[in-house]
Amino acid sequence: MKRVASYVFFIALCGLALSQLKKDRKCLREKVITFPELTTNSWVQLHPNVSMDLSEITVCLRFYTEQASPSPCLFSLATPSNPQDFSLRWSGDSKLYQLFIHNTQVDFKGLTFNMNQWNSVCATWDAKSGLAQMFVNEVASIKKAVGTKVSFKGNPVIALGQYQTQYGGGFLLPSTFTGFLADVHVHGQVLITRQIKTYMEAKSKNKYKLGDYINWHNLMYTITGSAQVEEKHQVTFYTKEEQQ
Repeated sequence: MKRVASYVFFIALCGLALSQLKKDRKCLREKVITFPELTTNSWVQLHPNVSMDLSEITVCLRFYTEQASPSPCLFSLATPSNPQDFSLRWSGDSKLYQLFIHNTQVDFKGLTFNMNQWNSVCATWDAKSGLAQMFVNEVASIKKAVGTKVSFKGNPVIALGQYQTQYGGGFLLPSTFTGFLADVHVHGQVLITRQIKTYMEAKSKNKYKLGDYINWHNLMYTITGSAQVEEKHQVTFYTKEEQQ
């Protein structure tokens, strides 16, 4: 009996060690997370720096894809009460961006989606006004009313690469993202236009405002499946003027 108990304890320790190996806190500046295959088994969970109590929010990220799935999800924040508390995806069929606030969807038309090029995206929402706005590659959308006027609270599961239809899961293959994601920052405020413009224009040597809720330069994350962290220079090409 003692031998069995010791064996079970050893297996538990090994399982704990393996789970800890999948979590890391690193500066991912000039790095990307690669999602190499269309599968619901690969995703990245982001662990916030502080507990969630946000009356305002700005989510900024960059993505590079060939649009292998019909509606790739770029960012998904779920709580036990709202699977799409704050989610962002591209609809290839309708050619528009879809933003979900507290499970309510709003569409943004006429914003660019450049295949096999880097796209920079920021989305904002204010609980006081209920207004959301999107910025893609330095082009701003109009503001739209969406969601109930309540703050983001609770214990979130923040996913990259998958669209959550339930808290921490329920992934759908048509919404699986393939490609590269980088520079993910979440702010507990609505950034002003100048700050968003600085993020959009940022090259490797430029500085922009880092997220206080999720910070790509000080990121705690968990990788599941075939997703992996790589150097950004492997997929980024600069002109001679940009290299000077």
